[in-house]
Order: sequence, then structure tokens, then C-alpha cells
Amino acid sequence: MEIKWTKQAFQAFQNIKSNRFTLQETKEYKKRLVKKIDKKIPLLGTSIPVQDHHGWEGSYKVIIDNFVVYYSFSPDKKTCYIEYFKHFRQEK
Repeated sequence: MEIKWTKQAFQAFQNIKSNRFTLQETKEYKKRLVKKIDKKIPLLGTSIPVQDHHGWEGSYKVIIDNFVVYYSFSPDKKTCYIEYFKHFRQEK
């Protein structure tokens, strides 16, 4: 399965920063986070539909390391689109 990020989701991912960790540590964490996302979405697939937000019909979500990842699939399920990415404490 190919995973593609929307511009908005990718920008939110790029904005991950930390006052407690070095820039290198943050880069390594982001690499691990992408790997977790790449593993977990195919595993969960369509098991957690988004129900708490109007306009997200056909989308799904997963929480990974305190981040909420909203995603959808192409009709043939060969491509997953990461639509929205945020920290779970962040308001939408």
C-alpha cells in the first residue's frame, strides 16, 4: 500500500518540535513516527471510522504517540491518503 500525505497533514507533521530534545533527536523521533504510521494504518484499515466530525465521512483515524492521524483510501484500497495530522490536545 502506498501512503501519501496531503499538504496540510505534511505541514503539521513538519511542525513537530521539542524544547526538551535536540534537533537530531526530534528528527529521529519523526522517522520512527512515520514507520509506526506506515505499520499501523494497514493493520487497522477501516476499523475506526471518524464519527465525531461532520464532513469526514469515509475517513478513518488512529492515535499514534499522542498524535491523531486522519486518513482515507483510494477506491481500490492501494493508496492511503493522510488527510489530517494533529497532537491529540490540539484543537481542530
